[in-house]
Amino acid sequence: MQEKQNGMFPIRGIKRGSSPQPGIIRSENGCCARSRCAALCKVLPYLLVTVFPLVAQDIPDRSIHYRPGDWITYPMTRFVTSIDVGYEVVYFGTTEGISRYDFNRRRWESTYTVSDGLENDRIGVVGFDFVTGTLWCATDAGMSFRVSSSLEWRNLSYDILGFGPVHSVGFGDVYIWLVAPEGLFRGDRRQYTFFPASEDDAVRDRVEWKGGRRQRPVMFPSLFAPAGYLFNPEGILTDPQIRRFEVTKAVEDDFFRLWMGTWGMGALVADTRMSELELLPSGPFASRVDFMAWYEDGMWLGGSGAPGDRNAVTRWDMEGGNWEYFESPFIAGLRSDRVTSIAVNGEHIWLGTDEGLSRYNARRGSWRTFTVFDNLWDDRVTSMVFAENTLWVATMSGVNRIDPSTMVIERVKDRRLVRHRIYQLEFDGRSIWAATDRGIFRSSGALDDWSIVSGDPGMVPVEIFAVSAWEDEVWFGTDDGVEVYYTEEERWQGFSSEHYPTGGRIYTVLADSGVVWVGSDDGVLKYIKKENRWRRFTEEDGLPDNDVRWIILDGDNIWFATDRGITKFYWNAPYRID
Repeated sequence: MQEKQNGMFPIRGIKRGSSPQPGIIRSENGCCARSRCAALCKVLPYLLVTVFPLVAQDIPDRSIHYRPGDWITYPMTRFVTSIDVGYEVVYFGTTEGISRYDFNRRRWESTYTVSDGLENDRIGVVGFDFVTGTLWCATDAGMSFRVSSSLEWRNLSYDILGFGPVHSVGFGDVYIWLVAPEGLFRGDRRQYTFFPASEDDAVRDRVEWKGGRRQRPVMFPSLFAPAGYLFNPEGILTDPQIRRFEVTKAVEDDFFRLWMGTWGMGALVADTRMSELELLPSGPFASRVDFMAWYEDGMWLGGSGAPGDRNAVTRWDMEGGNWEYFESPFIAGLRSDRVTSIAVNGEHIWLGTDEGLSRYNARRGSWRTFTVFDNLWDDRVTSMVFAENTLWVATMSGVNRIDPSTMVIERVKDRRLVRHRIYQLEFDGRSIWAATDRGIFRSSGALDDWSIVSGDPGMVPVEIFAVSAWEDEVWFGTDDGVEVYYTEEERWQGFSSEHYPTGGRIYTVLADSGVVWVGSDDGVLKYIKKENRWRRFTEEDGLPDNDVRWIILDGDNIWFATDRGITKFYWNAPYRID
């Protein structure tokens, strides 16, 4: 979603200056004018400017091919580095982008990331300039800015600026100010060129600082935290598991709200009149997302996470804009939150994990995990698929068939499938297909009716990593490329890796009526059937990371699970041909 805009935005943003009172945190977003008339005089010249000339900038090539909003990424935003308040949105700079909270609608908007045109996602400083309505941020790569009247980001690399990295941004009566190890620099609001300046110059321009020069307060008000949480006025939030999260930044707005960012717990907001604290979770819990699944008006997300990092299963209510996390150490019935597959059936969400098959009852809000003691071949689940009313579960040691109504778990005893890796299962409406480290297997649905399928004669794959069915087509991702079996014609067609510009490891395949999508460790491949043409998408197009591990369709949009969150791509835009 895009921010709300208003044609007279500079006037709406004017605030009269005031001296901060002891114990009160002054807002970072106000105008320093001594009077409304003086403020208006400052703003009028910028209201008349419709074009902002740029003397030095880096414009990514992707901005030529895609419109703003074609690519939207939802990353992990639990680590907050900076905060500033805009007209109707609070901006939280994080280690993976700029998250945006609409305080009027009380919901999260999409996060600004490299998918929107930022040169880098690791945000050090975020600041909103009320004079021009421009959002600025300092990243590891340089400075980026977005004018309210435009939907595109512009980037100024540190190489072009000639200094950096920037650790503080300021807005004065006339100039924009940057602080870097090389010193203090001021810039023209129209040209965006920066020159060395002195501290006396900054004092005369009455600069309001964001970032390093705007330190968080030493002491906070006493606040009532949600049940199980404790807030220490020194700026420490303690959760029900006695884990401590430090407040990194804090800004108070004009409506007695104290906006805070933490290191590991994300965003917080406090009503200073009522002394009440509210948690504002957003984004997937972990950076790496391996699997996604639709459920009602939302989505379930899971992955294995980075070694040593905290992990959790994420539930996203897309309609309400709410995010909820399930951490296995603190939930009875959920043995592991390292997810290897997800399947949804009725009111149940099934999670394959490295420690068993977990089932969540959405109506009751309860968990249960099934293991080898319930007759699973192995606790290490690798894939699942529903074939009508039967759940097929692949593990590291074999395949199981489960009746969800009775939870009778049976084992497939075919020796060719025992003690071998099954990467993925798929149901085409008639047969169960298994992608394994020994090739392709097929079953009619009977417990022990499995046969090996030779595959395309022109290809000699050893491992089959992924499988996807569409009507009479069954597509396979192999270690030698992609191949398809036409079940009605009993005909094979192969596409070795020479057919498309990537040799990356294939993680997933998703077939549709006219297009086949392939996720790999080298981006996404799109095969247009009618044109017999391959197209590759990478970070240069809008992906946050080239590791794409799962794909789901959403009409004219498609979602990718990556190592840096989930990304929605408006792939079927009528104004563009990819």
